[in-house]
Amino acid sequence: MQSSTKRWWRAFAALLALSLIAAACGDDDDTASNETGVDETTTTEGDTPTENGEAPDGTPVTIGIVYSETGRSASTYGDVDSVGEAWAEWVNTEHGGVNGHPVEVKAYDAASTGEGALAAAQEAISDGVVGIIIQDSTAENAITEAITSAGIPMIGGTANSRPMDTGDTHWPNTYFNTAPSNPSSAAAAVLAASAAGLESFAAAVCAEVPACAQAGILYELVAPGAGIEYAGLVTVGAAEPSYTAPCLELINLGADVINLGLAPQTAVSVVEECALQGYEGAYAAIMNTVTGADFEDLGVRLVGGINGFPWWADAEPAQAFRDAFETYGDGSDIRNPSITTTWSALELFRAAMEDYGPAADEDVTTQSVIEAYHQIDGETLDGLLPQPISYVEDGFQPLIKCFWLFEMDDQGEFSTLTQGESGNEATGDLQTSCFSLG
Repeated sequence: MQSSTKRWWRAFAALLALSLIAAACGDDDDTASNETGVDETTTTEGDTPTENGEAPDGTPVTIGIVYSETGRSASTYGDVDSVGEAWAEWVNTEHGGVNGHPVEVKAYDAASTGEGALAAAQEAISDGVVGIIIQDSTAENAITEAITSAGIPMIGGTANSRPMDTGDTHWPNTYFNTAPSNPSSAAAAVLAASAAGLESFAAAVCAEVPACAQAGILYELVAPGAGIEYAGLVTVGAAEPSYTAPCLELINLGADVINLGLAPQTAVSVVEECALQGYEGAYAAIMNTVTGADFEDLGVRLVGGINGFPWWADAEPAQAFRDAFETYGDGSDIRNPSITTTWSALELFRAAMEDYGPAADEDVTTQSVIEAYHQIDGETLDGLLPQPISYVEDGFQPLIKCFWLFEMDDQGEFSTLTQGESGNEATGDLQTSCFSLG
């Protein structure tokens, strides 16, 4: 019989594969990438004076974001560039830059492919960025080696590629993740169902990759501890001409919540078809699958967990984010964890540079960024991060095991759920819940 630990890691390995294809499995909209991979829209470099009349006059700093503006993942990640632009203008205008340095954020389109991601990363490297935020799990696997060998730190975003802490496989100590990774994130749906008072759990996962079905291993392990009955799993092919058959299979499992382990467009289609087949229960969804624009008008109850702070939160740090985006943003829809994980990653960069970075008259380099991040200890950004973040100079960076649980009612209104003690020391609607491997 397998030990509990081995079963965890078997589930973990399967869920890494699941996370890599989730965004690509269900979107039928393929848009051609641009020739260079770089989004030419960039931010200001601090030429606008602050409210007290002082413009940042230090040496300039450039941060890169590798994301998917085009291709299959665009519906999930396509507006990430807008938050980078808004943040930089807000910081340069109202805060005198980052520690006196005018900051620029450049966005590079990975086009939802590994090849596009590598081209985007190479463009960012040639532009001299001092850190890269990754917003597409396909991009992450394609570029980790390239940016690490170039000495450029990964400073947040959406990251799932944390290898097992065994053998010769190592997560670079310049890989500064700011959001939960599998298997923690995949357990959020089960914990959310429990926090919402639901009793039985079924799952729909993509059929394109056999490893997706192995997510059931994790659900079997997590459900009993959460007080949830695991009813089973059904695979769903994104290209199926009809979702009637998988919906009937899911309904026949008799669960009162169906987890949508699918890309947003496929998930929405499954919800619509299952309603036609008479399903009246709740649904669950996690992390970057959850977008307000996709789910709010479906008229269903949705529970789950997200890896970025709740865009609906009343707490002051979340309100400051919304105010800044209203003033400096381009009107893009911010109800998306890809947006909030980008904002919190940028805010952590600002905090690290202001506390530990070079003075305004000194150059900010990749090495000075790395050294500053290695001094971060117990940072929560007042609830914008899922748990107190501490980075280490040697060995593995810590696994982030906390996330924000939520419930959306049938009117499309989101609210925060909690399970257990606060994972990030926040209270109210920024409080996180956590998962343990046991």
